[in-house]
Amino acid sequence: GKASEQMTDYMFELVSGLCECEEGDFKYVDLGSGTGAAALRLVKMHPHIKHATCLNLCDEQNALATKEAADAGLESRIEVVTGTYEDAPLEDDKYDACFSQDAFVHAFEKKQAFKEAFRVTKPGGAFVWCDLMCGSGEGVSDEELQTFAATNMVNDWLSPEENVAACEAVGWKHVKFVDLTADIRISFQLMLKKVEKILADGNPAGIDEKLLTSYKTNLGNRITQVDRGVFKWGVVHAKKPIAN
Repeated sequence: GKASEQMTDYMFELVSGLCECEEGDFKYVDLGSGTGAAALRLVKMHPHIKHATCLNLCDEQNALATKEAADAGLESRIEVVTGTYEDAPLEDDKYDACFSQDAFVHAFEKKQAFKEAFRVTKPGGAFVWCDLMCGSGEGVSDEELQTFAATNMVNDWLSPEENVAACEAVGWKHVKFVDLTADIRISFQLMLKKVEKILADGNPAGIDEKLLTSYKTNLGNRITQVDRGVFKWGVVHAKKPIAN
């Protein structure tokens, strides 16, 4: 949706500010690229992107990303690779930047994912990613945090500070966290209003009523969890040092 596209654009602005490259020679990899929507958008918008690699594990999503790239006439600039970002089938020091939008939450071990991102990025390159992270709200118990992680299939549930430390531990420098939790709360509120309107209007499109009701409940729970500090959401950005 629009919020996701705005986030893609914001993250790429960060990428552009962090690394320098010759015009028309910019290469980046999207780790956990899903259907390739971010890469399609960015490659269309930025002619200086010479090559974008979409690394993703799901064959169905990858088939869709490949088709969308071909349909847009971008198959020479977008490559879809099947694999995991914790053991990436990619060359060392290949990319000017690593990018990941709401995908590392599924990592078995985030530090390993950050290490692989470091390996495939050129010296002087950038690393920009966003995702949900463990919160530290007053009155939120460890048990509640663990339950949230288990319910949402999060194996390695790190706080922003722990994610920054994990990035630094594998070699990334100038690692910063940008807290955008307030923005995701607004997104949840807007989605909740849409669902409530559909239900109030009698569900004219005939969407599964149980699904809508469940979605409404889940969105309400998410807003409450944001307010209580169960999780945070934001961007981490970093640079790979240039070797002496």
